[in-house]
Amino acid sequence: MEQLQKNLDQIINSFEKNIIEKTLKDTHGNQSKAAKLLGISKRKIQYKIKKYNIDFILIKRQNPDTSDNLTKWYNLSSEKNQTTSPNIGHFLLP
Repeated sequence: MEQLQKNLDQIINSFEKNIIEKTLKDTHGNQSKAAKLLGISKRKIQYKIKKYNIDFILIKRQNPDTSDNLTKWYNLSSEKNQTTSPNIGHFLLP
């Protein structure tokens, strides 16, 4: 049972790290914008970046000319349904 919990924690941490990295890539390393899109505070994303050893500056340098797809998706979703906005922050662990 303990091993199962450990495996589950590893899967959740991997998912969380990947979603943060993807969001940072889509926002060109902008932590404030990424945090807003994830529905968490800037302080929380900074904590997670440190926890998972994510090099957001490298991400920013690697993606200077790519389109901001996540922000575009967020804006389109908000226009379609003003009552709800995408918020994946509830998937992130405290």
